[in-house]
Amino acid sequence: MKKIFLLLALMLSCLSFSVITNAEKTEVLEEVSSPPNTLDSGYEYEPEITIRKEGTKRIEEHRINGNLYYIKVTPEGFPPYYLVRETEGGDWIRQDDL
Repeated sequence: MKKIFLLLALMLSCLSFSVITNAEKTEVLEEVSSPPNTLDSGYEYEPEITIRKEGTKRIEEHRINGNLYYIKVTPEGFPPYYLVRETEGGDWIRQDDL
């Protein structure tokens, strides 16, 4: 029993010695600045997406610089489809994928 107690005491002293010596070797890291805000990117062609519900459909309107360039319609329980204009000011054409 004494041998086990002495062995545990020796292991504990070695462990505490290694913790103390490693604590002295630590370096203080320089402070890092916060990351830039990604919401204010200033990129002029970044799309604006408006999401709304109309009945059981989810409608996403995608705009660039205020111009609506396609609409994604997702009916509940069905795959989504897209409404896209061939020309500016033209009629909307349904497409199953982009």
